This record gives sequence, structure tokens and C-alpha cells, in this order.
Amino acid sequence: MLFIIPSLLRFLLLLFLSLSLTLSWSILPLNRVIAAYPPLVPEQQGREWYQQGDINQAIATWLKTLQDYQEQEDILSQGRVLSYLALAYSQLGQWQQANHFINNSLELLQSQSQDNKALPIIAEALNIQGTLFLAKGDPLAALSSWEKATKNYEKIKNDSGILRTNINQARALQALGLYTQACQKLADQLMDNPLKCYELTLDNITAPLSDNLTPLEQAGWLSLSQIIRQQGNLDSSQFILDNIFSQVASSDVKASILFNLGQNLELQNDIEEARKNYQQSILISTNLESKIKSQLAQLNLLISQQLWTEAQRLLIDIKNNLPQLPLNQTKVDSQIYLANRLLKWSNLANFSDLLPSWKNTKILLENAQQEAEIINYEKGIIYAIGDLGKLYEKLAFTQTCQQQNTMVSDLFDCSQIYQFTDINQINLTSDELNRTAKQLTEQALIKSQAKQLNNITYILQWQLGRILYNLELKQEAISAYLGAVNTLKSLRDDLANNREYKFSFQEKVEPVYRELLSLLLPKNNQEIVSQETLEEARQQIEALQAAQLNNFFNDICVENEPVDIAEIDRSAAIIYPLILSDRLAVLVSLPNQSLQVHITDISPEELEKQVKQFRYNIVIRSQRAFFADGKVLYEWLVNPFLSELHKNKIKTLVFVPDGIFRNAPMSALYDGKQYLIENYQVVLSPGLSLLSPKPLQNQGLNTLFGGLTETFEQDGLVPLFYVKQELRAIQKQVRTTDLLNEEFTLDNLQNILENQSFPIVHFATHGQFSSEFEQTYIVAWDSYINVLELEKLLTENDPRDNKPIELLILSACETASGDSRAALGLAGFAVRAGARSTLATLWSVNDQATAVIMQQFYKQLSTNKLSKAEALRQAQLSMLKNRWYKHPFYWSAYTLVGNWL
Repeated sequence: MLFIIPSLLRFLLLLFLSLSLTLSWSILPLNRVIAAYPPLVPEQQGREWYQQGDINQAIATWLKTLQDYQEQEDILSQGRVLSYLALAYSQLGQWQQANHFINNSLELLQSQSQDNKALPIIAEALNIQGTLFLAKGDPLAALSSWEKATKNYEKIKNDSGILRTNINQARALQALGLYTQACQKLADQLMDNPLKCYELTLDNITAPLSDNLTPLEQAGWLSLSQIIRQQGNLDSSQFILDNIFSQVASSDVKASILFNLGQNLELQNDIEEARKNYQQSILISTNLESKIKSQLAQLNLLISQQLWTEAQRLLIDIKNNLPQLPLNQTKVDSQIYLANRLLKWSNLANFSDLLPSWKNTKILLENAQQEAEIINYEKGIIYAIGDLGKLYEKLAFTQTCQQQNTMVSDLFDCSQIYQFTDINQINLTSDELNRTAKQLTEQALIKSQAKQLNNITYILQWQLGRILYNLELKQEAISAYLGAVNTLKSLRDDLANNREYKFSFQEKVEPVYRELLSLLLPKNNQEIVSQETLEEARQQIEALQAAQLNNFFNDICVENEPVDIAEIDRSAAIIYPLILSDRLAVLVSLPNQSLQVHITDISPEELEKQVKQFRYNIVIRSQRAFFADGKVLYEWLVNPFLSELHKNKIKTLVFVPDGIFRNAPMSALYDGKQYLIENYQVVLSPGLSLLSPKPLQNQGLNTLFGGLTETFEQDGLVPLFYVKQELRAIQKQVRTTDLLNEEFTLDNLQNILENQSFPIVHFATHGQFSSEFEQTYIVAWDSYINVLELEKLLTENDPRDNKPIELLILSACETASGDSRAALGLAGFAVRAGARSTLATLWSVNDQATAVIMQQFYKQLSTNKLSKAEALRQAQLSMLKNRWYKHPFYWSAYTLVGNWL
């Protein structure tokens, strides 16, 4: 069973640094108070006590100073000292006093707002008020205070104040999940020629990131590095951190930078280096909040690596430090995060003597809830209650698994139970535990929905769905899951703009869809499921496909709307193979027919092994082994529906593949006598709802051809000697504009595409589709063209008429070997680039064979006026009849993705 972290917790951990720096920055202006109102010596002494960490002595000094100012009727100085007192009391977690003093400060100062001398003092009080709001977990109120502070600083043209409060505004926007706005806010402040956030690269941040930054500028760049990391710009984030680390003098700021470097390394899966950075941060930090932040990050890595003895030692330090934190958002979040780490520990350390206590975990969450309630920190309250529900859910799950001695069910894997030192002290039945979990989860969910916190709401709806299923309330569970996926739709922008989601999609988002589908689809072929339920399942499969593509590109690149197959092609059938935790479900949609489903009992591991073996035996050109593999897949995917396919005179099979099926050469499936391509046109689609169904023949066949016959040895690429033959064959069939070798450059492509329209764009060059779009590219003469650069080029194809590319051909590219998500790049590329179809290869095919099959393909398109799918089929059949190329290695790699008409 997957262990789920609430989506904002890791983000909150990243904000610990922001909070501690914000608190310290709020003191910086105290050394630059208005000259007309020189502070008394005791006021200065109070600042020194505060900066040395003696908060009680600072308060005592400022209270005495306040009395002196009151006797002098010095209102501005009273307002200033009142704001200092508010900040000091917040550091002690005494929020009633902090609120009292900041409100009194602003009330006094606003009465003097017409006096220009009051403006900087009012601005500073507002800055401190924002700091208090953020510390209590109210970023929206903090943003409002900092915006007001900025306006005051702008009136008196105080550049450092403007910069400081804009940095703070960016923190508030970051805490609200508005990463693009936060990034832009900082870019506008830190760069002389501000760029859009998506334009921030190593090249254009080098100049403004000078070697003599002020401490305030360093703080701004540090915040920017955090935000662009969350947006996926890891290289630029790393560069910024390395640069400012060499400049700062403060050990606490260095500790904060080391923590952020650790976060970057962790996202790059460099766990050992991340641990070193966290450890160094712990050693040099004197700020307790900063130290705990790094300790928690270190603990998470130790638990993930199952280093239980080291984790136990570190846990003792954390538990000793936590009570010393002042009462604020950081303390609440730290307790919640620690409770979640202990849950993860209990899930992984089944055979360890060093196990956490579930009662201690419960106490952590209850304390967090109580303290969040004291400071009115709504998110903290919701998280604490929701995670208490999760704790009871896990206890019930473990008890059920132990009692039933089962290994796998629809949603849960009983090999992943939770163990605690005091597991035998539970006096409740699994049903009683689940009912408690349900009550707590519903309580948190009501609060989350009332606050419209969708990124928390979907997690709680998902949690409630699991609990309801455990209580054998299947329909109620399905309703909860449907609520979760509907909430996810409203979160698409957040999912696209937050790199945290990109890296955790397969843990935090994808399982919601798969578990819902597991509930909607039958467990076996004897179970009867209504057409309404099957249609809901079909729509959710389409939604999952769209979500996967959006996650792949870290952007909203596809929208999915229901489409009737009968409106597109009455001779086509749509086949959805879906990989579930305990079975393979194949759903088939036929024009004007009821949906059909077939179930095969098989684990995902066994299924993946079978599909990989099928592809491998073809790629190594085994003589006969692939026949048996192809027969197995044929029995799973096609044979159960064969009679209906014949009855409805189906000519085209459109696979919407899931997972490892994306890398399978479907045209080579084998029925014992013939390949699938001998009876059907075979097409892949990223989703039926993503199609744009227009025939190629109506658009013409004018083709832009770009290719390489030569390569640079240092690239390790094999020259494609037969590309010229491929080009000549194509030129005989269609009108062609060609760019070969040194002419095949990024600039030449751009110039041609800006002025001409091409229904077909054909690249005969090396390239790769990977599970990361950064590693998805084609090779030009002068550069590697990344998929996003290529997308930009192709979407500029004849911008005046806005005619999309009808067919994009990549005749020498391949999907990354062994990369189960690589074909997402292939599937999504056409969608991103605005092309209706893509023809590409699953592996690198002999370029002489490519020239032959491409000649046949264009001949079928131009001479016989066939559809794209039928033209490819006929070209493949011609290869099958050729004694040199009849092995499926030569023809089954060619895959048509998207529109097949």
C-alpha cells in the first residue's frame, strides 16, 4: 500500500527557511530609524538583546523604553517600540501579547499617517505584522500587510524597504502556491532587465547575480532559487545557491543554503550528497528552527535508506529540540511532518527492533492540532486532524491484514503493513479503528472544503475513499474517489507549475485514478458491471492519460473532452489496456455498441516482464521466440473481443496504451498464424478525447524534410548513410523542401517554418524519447533540439493561416531503452507540437530498411490516396513480403500515434 504524504507538507518544510529569515530581516531596519526621532539608548540596547537571542531581556528593556516614550508623548517612537514588542512576543510563542502590541502599534501610527516622518515607521510595523501573519500560517493576510508596507516605502523612495517587502510578498505568494507570481515578483526586483520566469536560464542570470550582493539581495536570490527549484529549473537554482554561498558570512544563512542545496540534490536523486549537505547544515546552524528543518530532512533520508540506528539517534535530538521551538507555524508543521516520518518508518521497518510508537505519533498530532488552534492556523488544524485519521486507517489496515493473512486486495498490498512497538496495545477492532478514522477524516475534510483548500481536499477525499472501502461501503468509496479526481481537475495549474508534483505524481496523483478504476471495473469475468459504470471507467482512463501527459511536460498541454468513436470512424475500435494492482483490465469501445471488458489475473510485475520479453526478442531478432510472446499478448488484448470485431467489420484498432504497453510493438501481436497488422490497421493514441479527426488527403502532401547522413564522432552516433536514398524516394512521390546535413540547422528550420506551411514534416535523424522531456530531442547539424524547442518551431508553422501539421515523421528516433514512461514523450509530442499525428520508431531501425519502408509509405499516401494508418499498414506488409525485411524488427517499430485518417 502506498504511503501518502499530504501534498503541502514537504512544501511547508521548505518554507521553514523562509520564515526564520523573515523574522531576522524584520529587525534589520531597526538600525536605520528616522533621524528626527533618535532612539533612546535603552531602545538600542533592546535591539542588541534581541539580536543576541535574549528575547526576555529585550522585552523588559523595550517595556521600560515604551514607558519613557509615553511620558514624552512621542507617538511615533511608541508605535515603533510596540511593533518590536509584538515581534519579540511572537518569538516566545505568546501570540495574545504579540497581537495586542502589533494592533496597538498600527492604531497609534495610523493616527499620524499624514506625517511623512511616520511613513517608514508605519511601513516597518506593517512588515512586522506580515511576518506575524506568516508565522501563524496565514499567508494571505501576510501578503496584504506586505503590499501595504511596500506602498509606504515607495512613497518615501526607500529602495531597501521596497526590496525587503517585495521579497516577503514573494514568500507569501509561494506559501499560497502561486509560484509563477512569486517568481516574477523576485525577478522584477533582482534583475535590471526583468525576464519572464520561464526565460530564467544560466546564461541570463549570470550577470545580475554579481559577486558583491548585499545581504538583502542575497536573501532575495535565495528565495528565487527555492521557487525556481519548485518549478523544475534545478540547474539555475543550483547556480544561484553556489554563488551566494561563497558570499555570505553568517553561519545560519550558510546553513539555510546548505539545506536548499540538499533539497536540489534530493530531487536529482543524489541522496548521499543531499545527506552531507543536511548534516553540514545541522552542524553549523545556531538557529533552532533552521536546525530542526535540516534534521527532519536528514531523518527522512535515513528512514528511506532504512538506516534505523542512525535514524534513532537523530530522532532523539529532534524530540529534545522540538519543545524549545516557539509556538508558531513552524512548530506545528514540524510535529506534523515528524508524525508522518514516523508513519513511514513504521511502514518500512517491519523487521527492525527499532520501531516507533503509534501512541507517540498520536500525541505529536494531537499536540500539533491544539497548538494550531491556539494560533488559529487553519491548515495546521486540518493536517493534524486528517493525519490522525490516517494513523487510525493504517492501524486498521495492519490489523485486518494480520487477521486475514492476505497479501493483495483491490487497493492494498498487505506486504506493506505498519508496525509499532506498542501495536499489541490497541484495544479496538479494525472496524472501530476505521470508524474513528472515518470520523476524523470527515472532520478535516469539512474544514478543508470550507476553506477551499483543494490541494488538501483531494488527499482527504482519497483517504476517505480508502477508509470507506475498508468498511465495505463500496459505492460510498467510489463517490469519495470521484470527488478526489474532480478536485484534482481544479488543481491542474498547481500540478503543472509545481515540480514537487512532477516528481511525486506516481505517488500522490496517479494512484487516485488507478484505485478508482480498480473499484469501477470488475474483479473477474464473471462479475457484471453496468454500462454506466464502464463508461465512467472509460472517462477516468482518458482523464488519467491526460494527467500523465500534463505531468510529463510539467504543463497544461492537453484537455480531454468526451468523444464518440462513431463520429470519428465507424470502422475503428478503441482498446484500453489498464494495468491494476492485481489484474489487467482491457476495455473496448466499438461504434454504437456497449462497452466490453475482459479481465486477466496477473500482477503488474509479471505483466511487465512479459511485455519486455516480447519487445526484447524482436529487437535482438530472435528466430522464433517472439511468436510465443506475441501470442500471449494477443490473447490478453484482442482475442476476447474477436467475434465482436468481426461482427462490426472493424478495420482499425486504436490502442490507448497504459504503462509498459506504450513500448510494445502492437502490430506484431500474433494470433498463431498471422500478425495483427495483417488483419487490422494498428494505431496508438494518447486518448480518444485528444484526437483532431481530419483526413490528411484533404490537406495536401507538401513535405518539409530534414535529415543527417553525417554525424560527429564525438557524439557517438552512427551515420545514417541511407537518408539520401530515403529523401530521393520521397521526392519522387510528393513535393519536398529539404534540409540535409549542414543545412539542417535550428535557424534554417525556423526561417522556413515562419514563411511556409507544410502538412507533413519529416525528420530523418537521430533522436530519443525519454521519460523526462529534457531528455527528449532530435539531432540537428548544429545542436540537439529539445522537444520544447521543436514544439515552438512547429507551432510557428504558417502562423498566418494557423494550419496545424497533419503528420510529423521521425524516422530514426527511438524510445529510451528500458524506460517505461519514455513513450509518453512520443504520445505527447504530437499533442504539444500541434501535429495531428506522429509516425516514429520504438527502437533504432536499420536506416536502409527505413528508406525502403518510407518509400512505400509515401507511395501509398500519394498514389493510392490511402489514410495514414492504411498507408503504414501496406508499407509494413510490403516489408513482411520482402525476404530481407520480413522479421518484425524491421517493420513493427514504426508506430502511428494520434489521428489515423
